Amino acid sequence: MPTSTIKKNNQDSGLSEIKKLVQENIELTKQLEVKIQKINRYIVWQRIFFVVKILVIAVPIILSIIYLPTILQNTLAPYQELLQNSQQLYGF
Repeated sequence: MPTSTIKKNNQDSGLSEIKKLVQENIELTKQLEVKIQKINRYIVWQRIFFVVKILVIAVPIILSIIYLPTILQNTLAPYQELLQNSQQLYGF
C-alpha cells in the first residue's frame, strides 16, 4: 500500500503542477491577446495615416495638373498679347 500511496501523491502533485502551468499559460495567453489587439489597432491606424498622407500629396498634384494649365493660360493671355503687339511694333 505505501507504494500506491506514493504513486498517487506523485500523480496528484503532477496533476496540480500541470493545472498550475495551464492556468499560467491561460493568463499569459490573455496578456498576449491584449497586446496583439493593441498592435493590430496600431497597424490599422498606420495604414489609415499612410493613405491620408498619400492623398495629401497626390490630390494637389492631380488638381494642379488638371486646372493649372487653364489658369496659367487665362493669366498669361494679356501678357502674350502685349508681347505680340510689341513684336509687331518693333519688328522682332
